[in-house]
Amino acid sequence: MNRIADRIVNLYSSKNRRWITQLLLLLPALALMGIVYLGGLLIFGRYSFDIYENGKLIRGWEWDAYRAFLSDPYYWKLIGTTFRVAFKVTLWSLLLAYPLAYCIAGLKKPGMKQLLLLLTFLPLLVSAVVRSYGWQLLLSKQGFMNWLFIRLGITDEGFSMIYNETGVVVALVHIFLPFMVFPILNVLSQSDVSLKAAAQDLGAGSWRTFLTITLPLSARGIASGVQIVFTLCLTAFTTPQLIGGGRVMTLPVFIYQRTLDTNWPMAAVASMFLLVSSIIVSLLVNKGAELLMFRRSRKGGQAYG
Repeated sequence: MNRIADRIVNLYSSKNRRWITQLLLLLPALALMGIVYLGGLLIFGRYSFDIYENGKLIRGWEWDAYRAFLSDPYYWKLIGTTFRVAFKVTLWSLLLAYPLAYCIAGLKKPGMKQLLLLLTFLPLLVSAVVRSYGWQLLLSKQGFMNWLFIRLGITDEGFSMIYNETGVVVALVHIFLPFMVFPILNVLSQSDVSLKAAAQDLGAGSWRTFLTITLPLSARGIASGVQIVFTLCLTAFTTPQLIGGGRVMTLPVFIYQRTLDTNWPMAAVASMFLLVSSIIVSLLVNKGAELLMFRRSRKGGQAYG
């Protein structure tokens, strides 16, 4: 008994106190994640082996749902639409976010910088549902965008910008743009300005300095933004449902419909596919950024050597 008491006292010695304190601080979050996240995943994973026949759910351990999901061309078309929308949104978000982040990072006036940061952050305070309804009003046949195009003489009857993939991409780019801006801005703000000054002193122009110094140094921020926006797009439900109007079928919308139909095995299989796809894409993007940075560091090392 005394040995056990001594071990407990030694365990909480000054040497071990730090990591025990950190572990205790992590415990609530770990418990919440373990129960809510892992618990939900395990339950949904169990449902994926059940059987759905004639509108009834039958308990079992079968691979029918997996076989049907991976062999039916309809589901692959669904997967293609989901990834195509996510890719378009990520690409447009990156093309719009990088110049904005670059501009904010280079601003010298604190007031203007804070104003642009506030304008970038403000959309996050509004619900995605409200913003999606707002885009419905803007992009509809009688909406502001078509009114503007007709007044400018671009079209006579207006464009169809809602209930199709274009409308979904436009709305999602607006909703997820801040998630691309802030990781890039964070990296650009922390980059060493003396490197750019040194490159310019050595004769590099503005464009070459950007390609050889600024862009590689911001690779980590780009990778983080791409990971966040792409995975958020893969799992987006509200905007594709409202703007797509049921005509743009993505995996989250499909999962919602199958859940309402009590076809839980198929919903579970689609969810598992979505989860695994998100993890693989995140790992690939992370690996790509590491390779780019490693290649740049090797080139730098060779140059100095």
